[in-house]
Amino acid sequence: TIEDQVNLPQSVTENKCELRKEVKDIIKNFDSVFSKDKYDVDALRVEPQRLMLTSDLPVSLRPYCTSPVEEQEIKSQVEKLLQAGLIKESNSPYSSPVTLVFKSDEGKKNSIMHRFQEIKCSMQIRL
Repeated sequence: TIEDQVNLPQSVTENKCELRKEVKDIIKNFDSVFSKDKYDVDALRVEPQRLMLTSDLPVSLRPYCTSPVEEQEIKSQVEKLLQAGLIKESNSPYSSPVTLVFKSDEGKKNSIMHRFQEIKCSMQIRL
């Protein structure tokens, strides 16, 4: 449960069982605002951004070679991201290879490799 995952500071936990119970009760009452896993982020409310490109030529890089095991892991993670609605399928002429990065605490994670020197854009940031 979420209450079990919250690590309260030691000052709260030492001889303050009542305060700890109150904090857990508050968390339980508002559990809908906490994500259940790393894919549970609800609707993303981000304004669409435009990149002003300095060239009309799309950047498209070839995929890296991966073993069958790594390829299956990438497909699995992409499928989870699709199901969670965090990404969507695209037919864009732009592409960037994906590789796996090993993390000691969570196993493998996807990483999109960008060659920034090949991507030509001037970004305008709206405040």
